[in-house]
Amino acid sequence: MPAGNARVVVVLPDGQELRASLYERRRVPDGWQYRVAITIWGTGSSGRQEPVERAVWLDASHVRPLEGGDYSAVPTRPAAPVGRAAARQAWTVQNLPHRSGHPGARLVHVNGCQPGATPIDLDQALDALQQPRTVPCRECNAASSFTPAD
Repeated sequence: MPAGNARVVVVLPDGQELRASLYERRRVPDGWQYRVAITIWGTGSSGRQEPVERAVWLDASHVRPLEGGDYSAVPTRPAAPVGRAAARQAWTVQNLPHRSGHPGARLVHVNGCQPGATPIDLDQALDALQQPRTVPCRECNAASSFTPAD
């Protein structure tokens, strides 16, 4: 288990409970959100089934601590300043379909590069880029948009 990672229970919409890894937490205007990852079966680059980890941000109502868990090493993001609370959606994500012999993929773009792609904010873009088969678009040089300007 990576440092700063703890185990939690995630409650699914149908009431099922799964154990997950807690990677970080952040304060939001109406409480807390937790970035958790669940290991599920997915299709690998070879086309075979293999375990893959999927990470998402969830509201506190969907995450429960395991008894005796130590969360002191879990990174905690402070609340966003009031002027930044509604983060600008400066990126988009495009899902590319699965084709014979090629698994599906996702591209993260700078807003405006790909008409019809789904708008996302900075946290969503960074989370997406941590997922398998997700890359920044080369056409709009999306990777450079995540580096602070000097």
